[in-house]
Amino acid sequence: MTDDSSSMRPDLSGDATFIDEARVRAALPRRTTNAHKWGVGGVVVVAGSPAYPGAAAMTCRAAGRAGAGIVMLATSRGVIGAIAAAIPEVAYIPLPETESLSGAHRANELIGEQVAKSRAVVIGPGLGADEATDGLLGGLFGQTQKGASARGGIGFAVPTTSATAAPEPARGGLFDHDGLHVVIDADALTWLARQPDWWQRIPPQRAILTPHPGEMSRLLDISVDDVLKDPVACVTDAAKRWNQVVVLKGGYTAVSNGTATLVADLAAPSLATAGSGDVLAGTIGALAAQVGSPLDAAMIALHVGPRAANRLEERFGPLGVIAPDLPEAIASELALLSDS
Repeated sequence: MTDDSSSMRPDLSGDATFIDEARVRAALPRRTTNAHKWGVGGVVVVAGSPAYPGAAAMTCRAAGRAGAGIVMLATSRGVIGAIAAAIPEVAYIPLPETESLSGAHRANELIGEQVAKSRAVVIGPGLGADEATDGLLGGLFGQTQKGASARGGIGFAVPTTSATAAPEPARGGLFDHDGLHVVIDADALTWLARQPDWWQRIPPQRAILTPHPGEMSRLLDISVDDVLKDPVACVTDAAKRWNQVVVLKGGYTAVSNGTATLVADLAAPSLATAGSGDVLAGTIGALAAQVGSPLDAAMIALHVGPRAANRLEERFGPLGVIAPDLPEAIASELALLSDS
């Protein structure tokens, strides 16, 4: 399907370039006949809540369709029943249903056991915002401080006794696992925006942040209008500042690692639907587990996502596509690239 909106592509400045299909094909993961699920790449998804079980389901399904060898969903026990029948291929890490600090510690232990065997984590879709989530994210992103309350001193929050001290690298969390890439999305981005100088505690080029303009505005403490004024420059500046891979979602979604900035060459109006961001996060997570390069993982996802949506529009129109349609269509686009 041709893209009728090509004339509306953003004007690129600096070193930014549109994503090239030949580069995408060269970066695609390949499997050998003796591949096994852990060798292909395991993905842990930390997502979902009683209000948003679908976010976890779509993230996991997208990760599976994008080639993850095994997908493990860490979520509260009450959410599992709502998801298991829909995606039986997913394994589960049942988390304690408690807001206590001890419950947060136990949840992090359970997740850590599986993360140690995996290559990527996707964290944030549908998690919600409460003290239990604060405790969980605090432990995953750094060391919980002794004697701190669940809201006041977990993870990156700076204790009042050392507010001027230099930030220390995160310890006891996801980034203790060498080579693990972490896709940070949705509610995890909202939490991260509240943590002072968080980027100084994450090893370089280990996180893949996937904000929409509102989330980017909170992360950078600027207005949404400033983000939208020049999205390509904004994502490049953010990636340089944080020394991470950043995906700024929009009509022509862009990704940067601070050195290279790539922009999707297609846009799809049907992607303006609830859950499409969850699908993108799961797709990037699966690809990061397989190809190793976080920039390449995001590049592939930004190439196939709009194409999958455009093909779905041929059947449903731009108004009729829903996020659960996307994972299978993305798998078809990946197959076309592999065969070409």
